[in-house]
Amino acid sequence: MREAAEAELFEDALLDGADVEAVYVPLPNSMHLEWTLKALEAGKHVLCEKPFSMDTEGAERAVEAARNTSLALMEGFMYRFHPQTVRLAELLREGVVGEVRQVVAEFGHRLDDPEDVRGVGSLGGGSLGDVGCYCVSGLRLAFGAEPRRATAFGRFAGDGADRDLAGALEFDGGLGFVSCSISSARRERLEIAGTDGRVTLNAPFRPDKAGGKMEIIRGDETNTEHFGESDPYRLELEEFAAAIREGREPAVGPDEILGNVRTVEAVLESARSGGTPREV
Repeated sequence: MREAAEAELFEDALLDGADVEAVYVPLPNSMHLEWTLKALEAGKHVLCEKPFSMDTEGAERAVEAARNTSLALMEGFMYRFHPQTVRLAELLREGVVGEVRQVVAEFGHRLDDPEDVRGVGSLGGGSLGDVGCYCVSGLRLAFGAEPRRATAFGRFAGDGADRDLAGALEFDGGLGFVSCSISSARRERLEIAGTDGRVTLNAPFRPDKAGGKMEIIRGDETNTEHFGESDPYRLELEEFAAAIREGREPAVGPDEILGNVRTVEAVLESARSGGTPREV
């Protein structure tokens, strides 16, 4: 207890430091919102690791606080800054697949350590918060819109953490499917199918590990683009710093934060209810 109290006093002192301009929050999921709000209240810009929160109401409070004080607030989806994702967004804007109709996003791996915070329910752990939130972000990026409704099913551990989850998101233009796990062999894929073609990425969310491949199919024509490992974390920090200097909202800022939090919360609520649809 004494060590915990001393640690919190030290952290509070850091937030009060006049020479501290910005804070990065990499804590367990259950602590993201608490320390983001503390940092904003102390007048600091905040880069919070994903998932920003599983609680829409709390995220809305944080966004309001940041906007009222002109502080930069950003969620740590570093994959959005990798050259592969930048290229994907460009192709979608150009209509490479026509109108997007269906998107499949998969991300899974095994967490064998019972003390790994990413899988501990009391700390906000689970497959959706660990890797599924990437899938939700990818679906929203692909459609360029927010979903209307979510339906999901999950397999939950005794502490409440979702070990496996699968669901569907209804967009005005089509359907998105999310599949995530922290009890499966590693898998990662994003496939976007439209009226005129489809795009498949074999490493959409962690291309920094070993590079990525994007396959573009239109009729009988197939084009493949390869991407190196790059360093999306550096690019993410550069965007955060630029937003602070320029007095603007970051690329993965308040609007993106709220869109993803609202969707993630609806997906999790549906899964916990045994598949009852939830409005986003």
